[in-house]
Amino acid sequence: MATLQVLCPNGRRQNVKITPNSKLLQVLEEVCKKQGYLPPEDYNLIQGRKTLDLTLAFRYCGLVNNSKLELVKSSSSRAEEDVLIALQLEDGSRQQASFKPSITLWDILLHWENQPNSPYKDKLTTINDSEASVKHPVCIYMREEVIGETALRNTTLKQLGLTGGKAVIRMVHRAVDDHTLAKIIQDVEKSNAKKVKLEDIASQKYLEQQNQLVTQLTSSGDKTTDTSSETRVTQNMDTTSHSEARPNIGSENLEPMEVDSMTSNRSGSSLSMTNQPDSTISTTSTTTDNSINRLREMNIPGVDIFTPQDFADLSPQEQAIATRLAHRFVPGLMRSNHQTAVSSSTQSRHQPRQIAPNLTEFKFPEETKGKDVYHNELSAVNREEFKPCDRESILYSLEETLITSKAAAEELSDDFFELNENDLRIMMTDLQKKVESMDNEMLMTKALRQAALEEKYNKYEKVIIRIQFPNKLVLQGLFRPRETVFAINKYVKENLEDKNMSFYLYTTPPKTVLKDQSQTLLEANLVPASLIHFGSDMEHDSYVTLPLISSISPRLKAEELVAKCLKSDEISSACSDNKKSQTSRISNIAGSSSSSSSEPKVPKWLKLGKK
Repeated sequence: MATLQVLCPNGRRQNVKITPNSKLLQVLEEVCKKQGYLPPEDYNLIQGRKTLDLTLAFRYCGLVNNSKLELVKSSSSRAEEDVLIALQLEDGSRQQASFKPSITLWDILLHWENQPNSPYKDKLTTINDSEASVKHPVCIYMREEVIGETALRNTTLKQLGLTGGKAVIRMVHRAVDDHTLAKIIQDVEKSNAKKVKLEDIASQKYLEQQNQLVTQLTSSGDKTTDTSSETRVTQNMDTTSHSEARPNIGSENLEPMEVDSMTSNRSGSSLSMTNQPDSTISTTSTTTDNSINRLREMNIPGVDIFTPQDFADLSPQEQAIATRLAHRFVPGLMRSNHQTAVSSSTQSRHQPRQIAPNLTEFKFPEETKGKDVYHNELSAVNREEFKPCDRESILYSLEETLITSKAAAEELSDDFFELNENDLRIMMTDLQKKVESMDNEMLMTKALRQAALEEKYNKYEKVIIRIQFPNKLVLQGLFRPRETVFAINKYVKENLEDKNMSFYLYTTPPKTVLKDQSQTLLEANLVPASLIHFGSDMEHDSYVTLPLISSISPRLKAEELVAKCLKSDEISSACSDNKKSQTSRISNIAGSSSSSSSEPKVPKWLKLGKK
């Protein structure tokens, strides 16, 4: 035997013991009746985000033992339809007919036996005891067998999970020993006893909800009024629960009474309630009318009380609209033909009144005397680090030749690009040091990683970001290390001529698109300076705004701003941290571009094939 755990809307967990043939619909009905969520047709079982098929047995639904499910209210009630049953007999023939889900298997067999001129007269339900072993009728659906008259009389199509559609049931006569038959009868008796117990629990929950509803309605009247009428209502309802007129919880289209929602109505909402079922309407109608009259005599400001009789002079269409408006703001309450609605524009009278605290005699504790009570863990945070800085935008062209010094203008010799023995030794030494540092690197905890990250944040005050457009124009701006990639995208979009243009930003090499806009510039490896490329599926002659193009600056001005913001030691440390990716970007930012000569010369290191 397995167990399923169901989480109810009230926060309680209900454990249900099941067998492999138990239907999820039985689990749902048991939980709803024990917790008072009626009718069960208004609720579903979900696992995660998946709504379970209640017609399946436990062995076919894909659940495991101790699975955790959740009871939720469905958007609409489940409607039961007629089931088309094809009864396959022992001779291979099939008989088809439609039945209600509440019909038993025994009645289905009697349906074909009692047909006029039926060839199965007294053959389907007959117990054959002429042979040594007594043969009993057996109905088989899927892998579930219903054996014997007792089980057939107490098993409905709904218990088999058939609430609509089509199904094939196989009927045979099989020899059953007395021990198996006695066990089947014992299981049926336990099931019936459990069903009666669940009905009693559901009736008790229903009566408690009704008592709470009547108590809340009567308590809203005069507090000094005698409550004998409410006591009589409770006694009448208790008397009715023990009589034959006890409401059938499974057949009534009722919804659970949400008491909390009644005691905490919002301003301008409408509260709708109904009387009890037909069996208890006569015992409580007088009390309800008296309560309504008392409420009307009170003349509560902002509260209007009306009944369906107030809509008698309206047309049927207008009455339907008024009824919908009465139920619009408080869904989930009970509905019936006789309704009473209370419309309130004030808070519920049952809510405790909030008293403003008296601060005239407030004193600080003695232990805080002389201390800075305003100091906390956020006091040391520099809020300026999270605010955008002055972008100091500069637009220049890559086609402009930049010569910063006489040495930079001199062309490098071909011998500079040749790899000699000394260069190999340096490369080998650097590689060995890198491997040793990786082997001896200490494992860092989350706190240590956060501390190292904070140290990098404090190292650089501003970050130089350059956005290169396809038309060889470069837009340079300043950012803070704690700003995100989203700030760069916003900065680019503000300077675009077409604000609706779809674009993306990426770095290279290798090409890495900046997709995660929640990353900080340090996390995106854009500190202390980076060159970002602008990509778009749309081609334009001009990407940035015309005022920005008209104020284009020389490239030397951008390099001077870089030299002002970045120191030489910061550039060298950044290159050592990520030599491969940062060297090209830092060298480009630092302005180490070589000048183009009038007569291009092929360097010695460039090997071209002979023609």
